[in-house]
Amino acid sequence: MAVYNSVINMEAADLNGENPLPKFRSRQRHRNVAENGSLSLEQKEKLGSETGERYLPYRMQDRYTRDRRMTPIKSIVVENEILQAVFLPDYGGRLYSLKDKRTNREVLYKNPVLQPANLAILDAWFSGGIEWNIGQLGHTFLTCSPVHAAKLADEEGNEFLRLYEYERCKNVFWQIDVHLPPGSEHLRVYVRIVNDNDEAVPMYWWTNVAVEETERSRVFSSTGDVIYIDHHVKGFGAGKLPNLPTVPDADVSYPLQFPFANEYFFQPPHDYRSPWEAIAYEDGRLVYERSTSLLRYRKMFCWGNHTGGRRWRDFLSRPGEGDYIEIQGGLAPTQLHGIDQPAQSTWDFTQLYGVVDVDADKTNQGNWDEARNYIDEIVEQLLPEDEVYRIHEKLQSYADREPELLLHTGSGWGALERRRRERMEDRTTPKGLRFEETSLTAAQQPWLELMMAGRLPDQGIDEIPASWMVQEEWLAMLQVSLTETENESWAAFMHLGVMLYEQGAEEEAVEAWERSLQIRPSAWVLRNLAEVSKHKGDTEVAVSYLEQAYLVSGGFPDRAFAEEYLELLMKSGQHTKVWSLYESFPESIKSTQRLQVIVGEAALEMNEFDFLERLFAADLAVIREGELSIVKLWYRYQAKKLAMKNNVELTSELETQAAALFPPPRHIDFRMS
Repeated sequence: MAVYNSVINMEAADLNGENPLPKFRSRQRHRNVAENGSLSLEQKEKLGSETGERYLPYRMQDRYTRDRRMTPIKSIVVENEILQAVFLPDYGGRLYSLKDKRTNREVLYKNPVLQPANLAILDAWFSGGIEWNIGQLGHTFLTCSPVHAAKLADEEGNEFLRLYEYERCKNVFWQIDVHLPPGSEHLRVYVRIVNDNDEAVPMYWWTNVAVEETERSRVFSSTGDVIYIDHHVKGFGAGKLPNLPTVPDADVSYPLQFPFANEYFFQPPHDYRSPWEAIAYEDGRLVYERSTSLLRYRKMFCWGNHTGGRRWRDFLSRPGEGDYIEIQGGLAPTQLHGIDQPAQSTWDFTQLYGVVDVDADKTNQGNWDEARNYIDEIVEQLLPEDEVYRIHEKLQSYADREPELLLHTGSGWGALERRRRERMEDRTTPKGLRFEETSLTAAQQPWLELMMAGRLPDQGIDEIPASWMVQEEWLAMLQVSLTETENESWAAFMHLGVMLYEQGAEEEAVEAWERSLQIRPSAWVLRNLAEVSKHKGDTEVAVSYLEQAYLVSGGFPDRAFAEEYLELLMKSGQHTKVWSLYESFPESIKSTQRLQVIVGEAALEMNEFDFLERLFAADLAVIREGELSIVKLWYRYQAKKLAMKNNVELTSELETQAAALFPPPRHIDFRMS
């Protein structure tokens, strides 16, 4: 077995920085999730709990385009004589490729390009391989960020890979140990999540495995009982494969039987010790995974057999090369169920991945239960339950072994947390996770100064703040610092307000921001006060704050201000003002796609048809999953042209007529259903 650094040359779009404005959590910590009355009391427990959107202390990653070029991407290879696994440490440790060296075929869906798109909690996300999702609903905070990586060896001298990071939102540590000993036909992945704090935390983990989708690919799991999406109630229902009420008379164990994007969650019984999921292909291949019981639940996600779903697959790859579905494993019944990790606890599980040839006639037989039983026997032969736990216990014994060689450096936040713990609490970070001083960067420097010197450094009002922080221990440190008058600064009170507002202390946050403005007015604080007004529904006051922000800085310090300002003006119907302001912006701001999408409706009102034609012709990188704004704008544009041609008033009936006459160009049609 070998573990080593390498480089992949692939077609990729760059991530060009981050949005510097803090995006505050949803004011609703929990979601109201509908269900059609078929869920059991147990299945309804904690449904929607702690699933409200959270972003801080991370920044949105919305700075990318569709301009791809051949790019060297750092990778780490783990291989034996049977399998070769390739990981991307700069992209959340994503398993990019798993190749069966016996046949020279990919086990997973391997995307030929790296194209970010707006599908994750922090915006940027790309498809393919295996993604390790921890922290909060919406993929993961680190899907397009670097993680630490190290090489270790087991008791027999076999090398293995450790990927790890400090997750700042939930204040926990996680690691993934990847083992592939000689002769193993299974990639062995051990996951450990450490909450070594005195309070429980809402936890989230889903392993997303992208696999090739073919015309007759068929999904199986250790049970046929599922929770499915019920579009009638815009929520969930409980059912049993292969038939679900959403697509009557269709066998939806074949994902292409769905005419729209969909998903369902397998619900194995509590006493099932080793859940599994598999996808069978018409050529006889079976890709499968099996785990220990903590990772109890499984899921199937597909884009569906319709225009929007096809567009999304091509959009994330190359036309005709993006067909994939995901088989996933998680801790909770669905991704909209909450689960709490207790204080001072360690959760761990092992997943094993493999591929084998089976009898395609048996996996494609009409009776799904008989086909499932056949695959269950295959999986049990290849990975007996007792063997899964034997492997797990062996990998578990290496969990806190110290790394021998660091292969890649992630963020500096783990090192900062280690320094804080050692200085303030006489403890350190979990054993086996090395956070070196050399990982500290400019992002951590203000917080190091607060800890070491007792004050948060001041900065110029036109400078972008180095980072955000929301952790309670740092809030307490800052509050103590500000009891001394000499430590007061506009920047310190700005950060204090961000921390307080994120925690729900809104009045105290506003007081902190108003104190910051008294010391020195800044666009950053005025924007945050605009957010407060926006959440209260007072658009007029929010607009006023952003106008003051523009005047204070003699312009906006970052294009994100302009996007938020024009979006607010659009919501208040000020189309003429929006278009005038857009025209006044420098080309560096005017050329950004998100701003162009925002002002599209204003362009329509102003009859700026040339602008709209360019917008509709563009390959838009910024469209959000489920976003319909560009399609709705297309229909209104076509309706307005019809109204002008026939010299009649633009009406909703005319828009309906235009929708029937002028289907949107395929490249802007991202409708999920």
